[in-house]
Amino acid sequence: MPQSREYGFWSKVAVFLAAVIAWSHDAVGLTITNFLATPLMEEFNVGKDAIGFVFSAQYIVTILGAALFGELADRIGRRIALFLSVVWDAVLTAVTALAPNFAVLAALRILSGLGVSWGIGYALLAEVFSPKRRGFYGGLLHTTFIIGYIISAATVKTVFPSYGWRLCYLVALYPIPLILLLSRFLPESRIWQEYKRLEELEASKTGKGRVAELFTRRFLKITVVASITFWSAEFAYHALVDWAPTMLNELFAYPVEQASSTVMLISLVALPFLPFVGFISDYIGRRKAFTFSALIGLLGTLGLWYFTVYMFDESMAIASLYVIPLGFGSHALFGVWLAEMYPTRIRATATSFIFSLARGLSIGGFLVGVLSSRVGLAAAMTVPAMAGFALMAILAWVLPETRGKVIRVEEEIMEVRRGHV
Repeated sequence: MPQSREYGFWSKVAVFLAAVIAWSHDAVGLTITNFLATPLMEEFNVGKDAIGFVFSAQYIVTILGAALFGELADRIGRRIALFLSVVWDAVLTAVTALAPNFAVLAALRILSGLGVSWGIGYALLAEVFSPKRRGFYGGLLHTTFIIGYIISAATVKTVFPSYGWRLCYLVALYPIPLILLLSRFLPESRIWQEYKRLEELEASKTGKGRVAELFTRRFLKITVVASITFWSAEFAYHALVDWAPTMLNELFAYPVEQASSTVMLISLVALPFLPFVGFISDYIGRRKAFTFSALIGLLGTLGLWYFTVYMFDESMAIASLYVIPLGFGSHALFGVWLAEMYPTRIRATATSFIFSLARGLSIGGFLVGVLSSRVGLAAAMTVPAMAGFALMAILAWVLPETRGKVIRVEEEIMEVRRGHV
């Protein structure tokens, strides 16, 4: 079955825009509280530990949300599940503005984390776009997380001074009119529709829940290795990025504002590398592109360790910080690679669940905080991160190469009928 000729140009645009709206809005829900931490602590008289709990719990609960909405996407369709997940997150984030106390605010922020749409968007993209260009568009999609981050920052900067923190949460409603408009143009995945038709015709349902199927004999190795591989990437990311502003402040006496703006500039400079890694993966393969990016991150982190722990050199340490984010270009392949590893019946569940598991359980930032009092902040950041990058480069070669994979639902149905699940 052709995967791109059946869709017109505007249908593909609608699919990409819907995935962008979902992914960028995910960033708003997960980061806006970060910018409002100080006024929230003052309003409700709570400490950093309470706010930190909300930060972490939001990510952990996305694992449950991935199972819920991923299952929905595989059962009732990509299109409606994508809309429902975005609306869930948007409404619960907006209702946070009405929280009468911190307990309610925390509950609303945590519950909103259930609205996971990232994997659904990638499943839809993989089933609509040509196998020859999946890597590039997947990488381009991943970069749009920064849009949500910027929306959060800009909202707090412009709304908070005049109207307070409560109205800031109302910005989360912006995707609703956009997805209502897109609903007229957004196609359902024809690959998913064909699979459901054949599934009913052949009476080939497995009877298992989608998440449970990820851990059956056929998929167990891929599920475990992919989870650890992407967890390593998230671990390295949080070990370095979460603490980079603090490191600049403590080691080089950067003021808080300068440290934050420097880290943001580094991120923006590295941003084009995400679609680049996706692009080259369409030519050299997912494993090689992923390893290439991970090794760059490893070299940059090794440089940061050397110029902060072994030989103190501020200019070279900053230069190393500009190299490290290139190692996160590997993140561009998360969605596309996972979508190609799993069959249609569990594609959205697998993509959503594994990424959310890797992100939700990434303890890099926490581990650095614990270790920093013993070995110093720079060593606590760089040594665990180097281990994370090295593990990424090794485990990538245990995962299957999927570049150029054409999805054939008839073959998937036959595998189910033969009991190969």
